[in-house]
Amino acid sequence: MRRVATGAAVVALAALGGLTAPALAAAPVTADLGCRLYFSDAGTGTSPTVWSDTFTLTQSPASPAAGQTVTVTLAAAAGVTNGPVPLNAGDVPVRVTVTLGGAQTGTVTLSQAAYPASAKAAGVPLGPVSATGTYTATAPGTVTLTVRQVAFANTTATTYCSAGGDRDHKAAPVDTPVTDSAVVSPAPSGSASASASPSASASASVSASASVSVSASASASVSPSATEAATPAETFGPKSVTMQCKTLSTIRDWTATHTLTMSPANPGYGANVTVTYTFDNGGKNGPAPITAGDLRPTATVKLSGAQTGTVKLTGPAYGAVAAQATVPGATLTGQFTAGTPGLVTLTVADVLFDHPQVDTECNGGNDPVTGPADTTIVAKFTVRSTAATAAEAAGQSLPKTGDGGTLPVLLLWGTALLLLGAGALIVLPARTRRRATPPTTGA
Repeated sequence: MRRVATGAAVVALAALGGLTAPALAAAPVTADLGCRLYFSDAGTGTSPTVWSDTFTLTQSPASPAAGQTVTVTLAAAAGVTNGPVPLNAGDVPVRVTVTLGGAQTGTVTLSQAAYPASAKAAGVPLGPVSATGTYTATAPGTVTLTVRQVAFANTTATTYCSAGGDRDHKAAPVDTPVTDSAVVSPAPSGSASASASPSASASASVSASASVSVSASASASVSPSATEAATPAETFGPKSVTMQCKTLSTIRDWTATHTLTMSPANPGYGANVTVTYTFDNGGKNGPAPITAGDLRPTATVKLSGAQTGTVKLTGPAYGAVAAQATVPGATLTGQFTAGTPGLVTLTVADVLFDHPQVDTECNGGNDPVTGPADTTIVAKFTVRSTAATAAEAAGQSLPKTGDGGTLPVLLLWGTALLLLGAGALIVLPARTRRRATPPTTGA
């Protein structure tokens, strides 16, 4: 893999002596990326193409201090070539996933909402790309940025691109040769002037950061109340919500009181956040009893705003449920790491009740399987611009559901056949209609 030299290595030597050397501008990289087309943003992709272009990845400031917000920009000179259908201006928003390595790990999402800038005919380049995003420098040392995936998110057919070659660029992207690096210096002691971001006050408050020690400058021991006012979270519920559930060919309403929360509710970046989703009642089981351990709930929660992706929530396997019995409520939990300061939105996108013979899928769509839609269960919270405390970074143990509770689910076996007099269930093949997992990069 070819990497672009930025001159940042010179800064690493100078930083040991307390000096700062300017970073060189990132050089353009000529590269061939591989791309595939994904209709309805699903499947493994079709119509492989090659995107040949000149790419430039830059950071501003080029030599940040720990605690500063860094703006990352990916530019492409020509843009990907359009297919056989003309496009209107703004039809294809751009989303770029950039990975961080070295002194700091994680991902940064870059975006360009208004793309292309003008209407484009079939078979022509869509024009220059300029996608931007931000991350907060957390620790002194050399940080390397690598473009891993580029998505052109048309509502009908999304194009995913990564390193050259033909593969599933959506599910299995490979790092491209488009890279940049910078040396992050320790946060200044007693002065907020070196920071160009809202986190300047936090940088000034870490008195130990004048030390050469990386662990001191990256410490998350600063009390949030001493640096930043707490921002109340907007949790959801308890509130009654109706969504559609589908089992085989049967679609039924499911109404329950839902609650969506997160903990901690106002974490620093780097915190391990627990998402908790509960609902208080379920529908009535169908004519076949459910064996203990056969049914397990999961839910997909979308992240948007300052951070994009998905979080998988799970609950324990349920106990036995008799035929026609009401299924009680329960709790689902999952965790993710808060990577970027700012407002994060959590949306319950889908609830799936997993059974060896047949699944039940619930969401806001009229047909939850062929026409899924996000639910109205939405919560929001703000990630502070200061680093997570040690307790936040460690995370909390996942809550127990207690009492082996079962999740409310409309497991409606209306199309399953019972042998009259024998009381035996004719089992149908499992998972013939499971929908593809939503993308982790957020559309």
